[in-house]
Amino acid sequence: SQADNSIKKNADAAENFIYLVLNEPEEAKKFMHDDFVFRYMGKIPVYAQGSSVIKKSYDKETYFTEFLDVVGALLPRGIVLTPLDVIADIDSAAVIMVGDAEGAYGEYDNEYVFTFKFKDGKIIELDEYNSDVLVVEALYGNTLWPNSNPPLIEYFWHSKGPNYSQENFDMLVEKWNTRVNQTSCNINGASVLTPKVKNENFDFIWMLEWPSEGARDACFEEWLLDHEDGWQEDIAGIMSNDIDNGAFLFSQEVGRFPKSWSDSDTFSHTYYFCNFNEGSDEKTLHDYRADLNAITDFSENHWYTLLEPMFEPEMPADFIWLDIWSSDEAKASDNVIWEATHLPQKAADMVTCGAEGITGIEFDGVSVRD
Repeated sequence: SQADNSIKKNADAAENFIYLVLNEPEEAKKFMHDDFVFRYMGKIPVYAQGSSVIKKSYDKETYFTEFLDVVGALLPRGIVLTPLDVIADIDSAAVIMVGDAEGAYGEYDNEYVFTFKFKDGKIIELDEYNSDVLVVEALYGNTLWPNSNPPLIEYFWHSKGPNYSQENFDMLVEKWNTRVNQTSCNINGASVLTPKVKNENFDFIWMLEWPSEGARDACFEEWLLDHEDGWQEDIAGIMSNDIDNGAFLFSQEVGRFPKSWSDSDTFSHTYYFCNFNEGSDEKTLHDYRADLNAITDFSENHWYTLLEPMFEPEMPADFIWLDIWSSDEAKASDNVIWEATHLPQKAADMVTCGAEGITGIEFDGVSVRD
C-alpha cells in the first residue's frame, strides 16, 4: 500500500542519513526539507563545552557549516556509526546507533538515538540523543560536570562612616578574618567591590562566596549568635551595613572559565542587568554564548557567569551577566577584540541592558579572604 511504501521509504532514509551526512553530504542534502531543523538534545552547560559550544538548533545550511565543524573539532579522526535498529511510521522514524571513535580525551563509543520527522517525503526535524556525560568527558575533557556546583554569591551593601579611612578599613578586614577563623564557617572567598560611578544605595559591597545554601545558613546562624554584636561594635563609625535589607544571594551558571586563574588580589567586575528584546529568548542567548566562546584570543584571566537571584528583586531582569577581568587593561583589550566581531550587533538585537542599549555597572574589586 501507499502507507507501507511511505513507511519503508522513511525507514531507509533514517537508517542511511547519518552515514551520508558524514561521507556524502551532497547526497544527504537531497533528503532534507528546506525547513530542516536539527537539535542536539544533550543538557551540557556552556562552560563545559570550551570553545566548541553546540547551539540550540541548526538549519539546513548551518547543520553542515557550523554543527559538523564542531563535530570535526571534537572528533578529528572521525567516527563510525552503525545502525542497530530502525522504527518507522508514516511521518516519523527513530534509529538506534552505536558509535566507534577516539575522542581527544579517551575512548568514545557512545550510543545514540536519532529521531526523524518527515514532511513532503523529506526530513524536516532531526533530534540527536546520547550520553552527554560521555561527550563531556571524552570529547571536551571536562571531569567536573555534572558533579560540581558553582558557589553561591552573596552581596552586602555597605556605607562609609565619618571615621572611614583605608587604614581603618584594612584594620576591619583583619578583624573580620580573625572572627571568621574563630567560627566553623565554610566560606569559599570574600571580596570588596567599589563602584566606579557613585551609587546612592551603597559606597561599597562586601561579596561572599558560599559552597552551598546550607553552608551559608549554618554560618549565618553561628555568626549572628556569637559575632554579630561584636562586629557591629568593631565597625561603628567606620562603616555600616543592614544585614536584613542589604543582603542579596545569587546562584550562578558559569559561562566560561578563564584559561588560567589570576593570582592578583585585584580585579574588575562589570554587571549587566538584561531583558530580551522582542523575538529573542533563552535560545538566542545560548547561541550568542556559543559564538562568544568560540573566540579564543581573549585575555588569559577573563571569564563570565550568569547570576540568578534567590530572592524577589524589585526590578527583575531576564538575566544578569557578570564579566570578570584581572584588570581594566585586560578588559579594554578584550573589548577591542569583541567589537571587531559580529557580536556587538547580535547583542544589541538580542537584549537591552540598563536604561538603554547595553550598559554595564563597573566595579573595582579586591580580595579580602581566599
